Amino acid sequence: MLTIIWAGGQPGKISELKRMTQAEWDILRNDLPTNVKTYIDCDEDTVLISHPDFSQKELVEISNFEGLKFSNGLIPVITKDEKGLILMQAFSDIESLELSKKESLGIYFSRSRNQLWRKGDTSGHIQKLKRILAPKDGSFVVYEVEQEGAACHEGFYSCFFREQDRYGTKNLVPEIPFLGK
Repeated sequence: MLTIIWAGGQPGKISELKRMTQAEWDILRNDLPTNVKTYIDCDEDTVLISHPDFSQKELVEISNFEGLKFSNGLIPVITKDEKGLILMQAFSDIESLELSKKESLGIYFSRSRNQLWRKGDTSGHIQKLKRILAPKDGSFVVYEVEQEGAACHEGFYSCFFREQDRYGTKNLVPEIPFLGK
């Protein structure tokens, strides 16, 4: 499964998040306007679609996690910095959300390791959590953070450091700095 994020720019305003199969994405990708920018994350399981005409989804700051829509105990989390640059997408369970709120840090649930994941535990590149937001439908969560160092395990400030053209060619995005691992 892929996670697709629509945003009104990068940095920009979050418009939507949906999970879909590769086949569904292949169909959708062909229907996108030609002037849309498509960014691929480092693990190639999240796509960020950027266009200034995408409307902003209303996000509200949340203090509790009632009303969030978990699937198999997890909810997608979009992490952005205070300027609105989308840094990464991961998943959280209720425990990681509660710990994030309590410790004011970006804490997630690692699906590959099947355990809690405190961003920066091994790299030192921590995320100081400023706010937790969600759309009214509770379909995903947004962490607004102060990023210290690289958000991406590849050493880039954002995991969305490659733009993919309509033919599948990936190029580095010069505005996303490489900070080292």
